[in-house]
Amino acid sequence: MSKAWELMTFYDKVLIVIIAIISLSFILFPNSILNQNTKEDEYIIVIQTANGRQKQVKINETYQSEPLIIEADGPIGTTIIEAHNGRVRVKKAPPADPLIIDEKIGWISEPGPSIICVPNKLAIWIEESKSEQALDGMSW
Repeated sequence: MSKAWELMTFYDKVLIVIIAIISLSFILFPNSILNQNTKEDEYIIVIQTANGRQKQVKINETYQSEPLIIEADGPIGTTIIEAHNGRVRVKKAPPADPLIIDEKIGWISEPGPSIICVPNKLAIWIEESKSEQALDGMSW
């Protein structure tokens, strides 16, 4: 070690110290450096029916002792939607829905997955609030 240390210049030693400090800071403070905090407080639940967007609910409003129950009317009946603890699901599909697939999907809690009921013309998804959406791609 001492022979290798003698062969290094002053700037080599400074570079090693800087890399060590940066590495330790990533290990000790990963959330603040990489900004990996959850964005749940920026998410909204969007419920769209045949008439357009019927309701938007902030994810923060679902953190209550009782689940938030939303009724969405469609061509074949009323769908009962449950939002609780940052998640949303279809609790009860209309009786006229032949396969009730939207009930079987279960909970969604982040942007990406969606719940769709084609016979009742209902769609539920989670998205970021408009003020927080960032550019995710570009083409020329």
